[in-house]
Amino acid sequence: MDFPFAFDKIAAGSSIIGRNREIGEIVAAMETGNRSIAIYGGARCGKETIVREALEQVRSHRPNLIVCDIDLFNVRTLDEFTALWRDKMRECALEVNRDALLPFEICIDEISGNKIFDLPGIIANEASKQMVVYFKEFQNLLRFEDEQFGLEALDRLWSRQHHVKYIFTGSFVNAMKNIFEERKCFYGMCRTLDLPPLDKKMLCEHIRSSFLNVGRVIEMEEALALYDISSGDMWYLKQLCAFCYAMPAGYVNRKIVNRARDTLLSIHEPRFKQILFDLTGNQINLLHAVVDGVQKFTSAETLENYRLNSSAGVVRVKEALQKKEVLTFDRDDNARIIDPLFEYWLRNYYFV
Repeated sequence: MDFPFAFDKIAAGSSIIGRNREIGEIVAAMETGNRSIAIYGGARCGKETIVREALEQVRSHRPNLIVCDIDLFNVRTLDEFTALWRDKMRECALEVNRDALLPFEICIDEISGNKIFDLPGIIANEASKQMVVYFKEFQNLLRFEDEQFGLEALDRLWSRQHHVKYIFTGSFVNAMKNIFEERKCFYGMCRTLDLPPLDKKMLCEHIRSSFLNVGRVIEMEEALALYDISSGDMWYLKQLCAFCYAMPAGYVNRKIVNRARDTLLSIHEPRFKQILFDLTGNQINLLHAVVDGVQKFTSAETLENYRLNSSAGVVRVKEALQKKEVLTFDRDDNARIIDPLFEYWLRNYYFV
């Protein structure tokens, strides 16, 4: 029997919980839609899980689909990006030609300048196939924009391509928002797919049934406690469940849940302390206000209660916390701490 609470690998097939709508939207966009997809959320929030599953479903309908994965995690310069892009395009062209009745030849190394970024369209047209370019950590392109290379130029080029779809994903929420919402790059060719929190009741029922499948019992109250600690984040929730499962008891009671919580926090607490070490006093004060549910940060009462100095200072603090990927704001300017376990730790251990 497979381990039911694996948190160290990408979920697939029946182990994917509660994302049928999002997977279906990606499939529809890749198969019939005329727009690409952008997905951004914190690390390990399930972006790759739903993209991989959607692409597998598309492949089952279109076995000749070309998928090009490009992970920009360790890309820091334009030269590194260009070299990686060439290598990936070369791999795609070789893969297509391997099974082609009429192979084609593209002299990739002879293409210079921004023309190289038109290769997906060239390959798709030459092969008479549809191509999907799947980016991970796409926000890293912001590191090396200049007058010779920019996202707007890529937008103009990619939006004209035929038979090519793009999936843009990134773990730095505010950087991705800057690209797709503030600067509106790829606006005409791309739509944003949200990943809302998973339903609490559905997840708790899943926790109970998963424990029953391995001969353990957990009541709804304890399942709810696990959900509340993790805020329904599947990566943290699976870790909690794995720690509960590792304890030699057939019945998961509140004592075991608390021990699992303490184990989880002991693993992640050094990272949380490092985040706070890099913040100023005013930035920590604003975080305190967010944890307390405050949204009107510039009111006289909030400025006084949380020692935020001035309205102008609040604007600078908000911008700094966004740049550090600690806070994000929705379209109504409501604040949210990006990492749900960090918020839990702040509320229950730091601001006490």
